[in-house]
Amino acid sequence: MGLATKAVRHAKAASDSIALAAAARYRDGGTAVRTDAQAAAASNRGPNGPIVVTIGNGPAGGGDVEFGHWDQVERVFTVDVDGGPAVRVTVRFAPNHPNGSPTLVLAGLYGTSTMSFERSSIAVYNPPRHTTSLLLNSALQSALDLSESAHFVSKGGVSVRSSNAAACRIVSGAKMQLSVLRLPGTLDEQSKSAVDGVFEEGAVIADDPLASVEFPPVIGHGDQVDNVEHDNVGVTHVAPGVHGSLEASGGTVILDPGLHQFLSTIVLSGTAILQLDAATIQLMENTTLQVGGSSAVSGTPSTSLNDWSGYWILQQHATQPWSIADSSTVTLAAHCYAPDATLQVLDQAQVSLGTAILGSLVEQGAVNVEFNDVIGALTTTPVPGRARLVR
Repeated sequence: MGLATKAVRHAKAASDSIALAAAARYRDGGTAVRTDAQAAAASNRGPNGPIVVTIGNGPAGGGDVEFGHWDQVERVFTVDVDGGPAVRVTVRFAPNHPNGSPTLVLAGLYGTSTMSFERSSIAVYNPPRHTTSLLLNSALQSALDLSESAHFVSKGGVSVRSSNAAACRIVSGAKMQLSVLRLPGTLDEQSKSAVDGVFEEGAVIADDPLASVEFPPVIGHGDQVDNVEHDNVGVTHVAPGVHGSLEASGGTVILDPGLHQFLSTIVLSGTAILQLDAATIQLMENTTLQVGGSSAVSGTPSTSLNDWSGYWILQQHATQPWSIADSSTVTLAAHCYAPDATLQVLDQAQVSLGTAILGSLVEQGAVNVEFNDVIGALTTTPVPGRARLVR
C-alpha cells in the first residue's frame, strides 16, 4: 500500500507541475503552452517511465489537458471553445494506459494486483505585475469602493493614489480578480480576503501620464449650441462638433466619426442605444454621463485625435459623478480619461472597457466591471508572467 500511496502522490505532483507549466505560457500561444506542458509531463515519472498526457487540438485542448476559465467565487472550472487562462490537467495511472499502473504485491496465495486512479490539478495564469489597467487619482477618503455582490476583473493591475486608511473598501460579497492592487497605505483584512491577486501595500504610485496632455479646445463655444434631437424610436446620426445635451429613452443614436463635445449632460434611459462610430465624447466641466434602464453604450473610438486616439470619453474636470445603473451596459474596447470623475456602477449594470484613469470607482449591487487592456505609459520593467494553483 505504501507503493500505491507514493504513486498517488507522484500523480498529483505531476498534474500540478503540468498545469503550472501550461498556464504560465498562456500569453505565448498554443504551441508554447503545449510544448511546456509536454516537457513538464516528461520530467515526471510514473510506473512505466516519463508521464504521458494527451492534449486535444484547438484552443480548448481536450483529453488530459483542457483550457478555459476559473470562477474564483464559485470555484468552478469551465472549458471554453476559445481557450482561456485556466488549465485543468489530469494524470492517469491504469493498466491499459501508457503511464501504466502501480502493482500491489499481496501476501501468500493472492499474488499481485493492479490499480487504476487519476489526479487532477487546475492552474491559472497570473498577468505580469508590471502592467496597469486602472489608475484612480482621487486623494479623497474612498477611491475604490465595492460592496454587495460587485465583481471586478482587470487584465493588468489597479493603482490607487489615496493614502487614506479607507482608500479601498471591498465588503460583503464583492470580489476583485486582478494581477496586483497597489496602494500607498494598507488594506484591511476583510478587503484582502476579497482580492484574488496580489496586494502591494506601501506602493509608490506612478504619476498620471496624461496630466500634461492638452485637451481638445472647444470649437465655437460662444456660438448657439443645439441639443441633440432624437425621436426615441428610430436611428439618429449625429455629426461631430459641439452639442448641448443628449437625452434618449429609446431608439439608437449614432455619433458619427470625429470628436463630440457636450456642454450639457448625456442621459440614456429605457432601451436607448448610444453607438460610437469611430467617435470620441468630450464632456465639459459641469456635465456628466447618466446611463440607466436597459440602455447601452457601445461602438468604437476615434483614431484621429492624436494624443487622444483610442479614447471613447474624456473629461478634464468633473464636478458630478458618472452613473451606470439599473441593467444598462457600457461595452467598448477603448480607453477612458476623466481623472477627477467618480464612476458609479450600480444595481445590475455591466461595464467592459479597455483602460481607465478616473478619480474613483464605486461598485454597488450585482454589477460587473472589466478592464481588458493595459495603460502603455504606466508599464514598467517587464516581469515574466506566472501561474498559480487553485485546485
